[in-house]
Amino acid sequence: MDDFRILHAAGILEVLWRPGAVIGPGELDVLANTITHFPHWHSAPMLVHLTLVRHITPPARQMLVAYRHLGPIALIGSDPVDRVLAAFIAQSRSRTRYFAEAGDARDWLTAVRRDLPSPVDLRVPLH
Repeated sequence: MDDFRILHAAGILEVLWRPGAVIGPGELDVLANTITHFPHWHSAPMLVHLTLVRHITPPARQMLVAYRHLGPIALIGSDPVDRVLAAFIAQSRSRTRYFAEAGDARDWLTAVRRDLPSPVDLRVPLH
């Protein structure tokens, strides 16, 4: 069984973890390799569902804290465990917020995306 699904709609990459998933470095590597196949993945807003994730291992937490995504990341959860998991992820260098409702998260991602430079603006001049 796959540990996650990725949906790509309205410019947002949406990661849905399998209920009961244990996320370790291997799962994050697979996710990272999968995401690179989407256009503008490095700056695309991301919506990550934490609901029913069972555990994020300490090495995976370190990887998440070290990661810097150029686009905003909205984390969705529904219980205190999700909030704890999101607190670790929110320590990353990425612009990250936690939400209880997917609609609120999408609204935030859309608003933040309007304020970010386009992928073309992120290119480094060659002079």
